[in-house]
Amino acid sequence: MDHIPTSCDALIIDRNPIHRHLLYALLDQMGYRVVAVPEPPEKALSYRFAMMDIDECENFEQQIARTQSDIPIIGLVSHEKHDQPCLSAGAAATLIRPVHADQLFAVLQNLNIQPENVQTPPIDIDRIMTRVGGRRQILKKMVDIFTEELPDQIAALHRAIDQQSPEDLRQAAHALKGAIANFDAKTAYEAAFALEQMGKSNNLSQASATCQKLEQELSAVQNALKELTLSF
Repeated sequence: MDHIPTSCDALIIDRNPIHRHLLYALLDQMGYRVVAVPEPPEKALSYRFAMMDIDECENFEQQIARTQSDIPIIGLVSHEKHDQPCLSAGAAATLIRPVHADQLFAVLQNLNIQPENVQTPPIDIDRIMTRVGGRRQILKKMVDIFTEELPDQIAALHRAIDQQSPEDLRQAAHALKGAIANFDAKTAYEAAFALEQMGKSNNLSQASATCQKLEQELSAVQNALKELTLSF
């Protein structure tokens, strides 16, 4: 383990090499600096959060105590019946293995753990202008339609979450995702996609937190679009 760096964003401790690779790949794609190991590393390592394989045959408290204090721990459990014992032992959240990308994204959003030193612009201006062939009036009309329809689309998300309706959430998130895609708003798109997947999987446990994050991102998108169109 001499090659392990001295610091990272995420420390993954998982004995299963397939699970370990999946988590590493997903987090790396999201922009996190990741260290993935089968056992807690012997050398000193600074990290911002950890994801631990919680073995149901061992003591939850002992396993979580192996990590740094005051660091969010996401317990990787084999069954939902282990969720509460893991949380009671000090974990900040749990995920059932094998982990799904949308569930991982939702947990990280809920814990507000973002990659360090990675700032994704709310919109990709170059791609937007290429899409409209440089025609500013086309873009301005697109922005006007988006701005006009957005309050109703957000309201539809809230209704679906309040009524705990997975299908309504799926449909509302899918429609909003399509609108967002026109402006290459990567982070907002990913949040809408996560909500859509929650609707598909009938699991709305993280929907409220993800919706809140989506609204924050959409506010940034609207501000960026307004600034862009005012510059014409």
